[in-house]
Amino acid sequence: MKSKDNTTMKKGFIILLLAFAASTSQAQQLKKTSRFEVEIDPIAYGLQGYSLHGIYVNKRLRTDLGAFGIKQPEGYGGNKGFQVTTHGWGLKLNYLLNEKETWFGGVGTGYAVNSIERKETSETHSQKVVSVGVHIGYRWFAFKSKDSALKNIYLAPWCSVDYNNPLEKVSFNDATYKQQTISFFPTVHIGYTFQ
Repeated sequence: MKSKDNTTMKKGFIILLLAFAASTSQAQQLKKTSRFEVEIDPIAYGLQGYSLHGIYVNKRLRTDLGAFGIKQPEGYGGNKGFQVTTHGWGLKLNYLLNEKETWFGGVGTGYAVNSIERKETSETHSQKVVSVGVHIGYRWFAFKSKDSALKNIYLAPWCSVDYNNPLEKVSFNDATYKQQTISFFPTVHIGYTFQ
């Protein structure tokens, strides 16, 4: 089951990448109020994972579809003695709160598959989780004054508070694993806006 879920996530990641690449070729044909953006989460890559988000912006409303994977630091979710690897999808809607398009806030939902390993015994189980939450962040365009492609690069520190609903319970022979019901997720994305 574990490898099937990983294969499905990898195929989905590739499809998302190809769909985004195809759609960006049309970006210049859209009105100035509409555009495409792409973001990655370098922290996910640093934690043996991946992250890619394709974003469609219409006026100030951003629709973000992303795929992600991460090997969570032990104990991150409050469960010591477990190694959790997560693969999933997310959909976020957020609104650019000011005319400079720096502050943003919104709502999101996600679907993830956790591969949970009891480190002491190597016993492993999968758990599917659906989450909903709210987020807020800031986009910093470090090269905005430059007249080059660099002016479209931005850093976006943001955080979310999410309600997590596991679709099944996970039971180990000698220990208890409990999915956090409420989680706080801070991160930083690197993005590029096609204008």
